[in-house]
Amino acid sequence: MPSKSKTKTRDRAEKTETVKSEKHENIEKSGKPDKVNAKPATAAKNGSGSRPAVKPVTREIARREPVNGSKNGSSKPAPQLRSPFNADDLSKWRLLLITKRAALTNDIAQLEKDAMEAEDGHTTPQHSAERGSDADLQDVSLGLAGDEKEFLWQIDRAIRKIDTSEPIPFGLCEYTKSVIPRTRLELMPWTALSIEGAVHLEDNHLTLEDLLVEG
Repeated sequence: MPSKSKTKTRDRAEKTETVKSEKHENIEKSGKPDKVNAKPATAAKNGSGSRPAVKPVTREIARREPVNGSKNGSSKPAPQLRSPFNADDLSKWRLLLITKRAALTNDIAQLEKDAMEAEDGHTTPQHSAERGSDADLQDVSLGLAGDEKEFLWQIDRAIRKIDTSEPIPFGLCEYTKSVIPRTRLELMPWTALSIEGAVHLEDNHLTLEDLLVEG
């Protein structure tokens, strides 16, 4: 007959096995570990083990856009430039510029033709003075053709302003950004400068390209 101490030891072992079996069944049913077994993982998380990655703090404030989209941080955005003329007026200005462009193109072609004829000796000079006159005629023709091409470039630029408002809407001075008077445009519809801009150009010995808006 077994002793009482051996019987107690066997009973404790059986209870321990029963508890372990019940815990194992509970884990399989619920899919979650028992609280007792979860403590070591929690301790490892909060202890000296590996720490979770900390999301770096980005300096969003440093990249924040200035107030109202102004580059210098001013409280007011830059005003949008608009042509002083309505659609009907712009169409009339465009037609005037196209007509002027066609006339200039014909003038340039004739001047270049005259220069070529003078160079080729279309008319045979009988005297050295006549040969000098032909050379002068060629220089004058080429010079006038160059001036006309400059006007042609300004006309094309003015037409582009009407069509696309680039680099600045038609009718605005590219130096002051103010409205060019209608009377000035009627004389020179291709002009890019107001009277104030033209005076500034002359007084400072600048070229037109020095005052034009890039684009």
